[in-house]
Amino acid sequence: MTHIPYMVWRGKASPLVTTKLSVNDKIVTTLAYVDTGATYSVYNSDFCDRLGLDLQKGDRVDIIVGDGGIIPVYLHEIKIQIEDLEFKAKVGFSDRLGTGINILGRETVLDEYTVCFDGNKKEIRWEH
Repeated sequence: MTHIPYMVWRGKASPLVTTKLSVNDKIVTTLAYVDTGATYSVYNSDFCDRLGLDLQKGDRVDIIVGDGGIIPVYLHEIKIQIEDLEFKAKVGFSDRLGTGINILGRETVLDEYTVCFDGNKKEIRWEH
């Protein structure tokens, strides 16, 4: 079991994790908000460019965001590392992600693990 402490974001302890995204020899490290309400993991399209991927060559899905708007997301299969966990996942990239933070969602990521949010201890527990 992996224990990941919450990080402070916008003045509050939040379930953020450091993620390493990789494609071939390119690696990008960034933060993502662990969101069980999100179907897909979605990162800003700048990370797609940095990984050497062509944004629009991914599988396009249109997702509804919190304000009811619809944004295009392009899914690519890449490798993700979170702490000592490493796996392949479908990750979406969008140039219209307006949350200010990347989102780590259920499909091929959270659904593959038991993920527990411990608000008292301010940590996330991941178990395969």
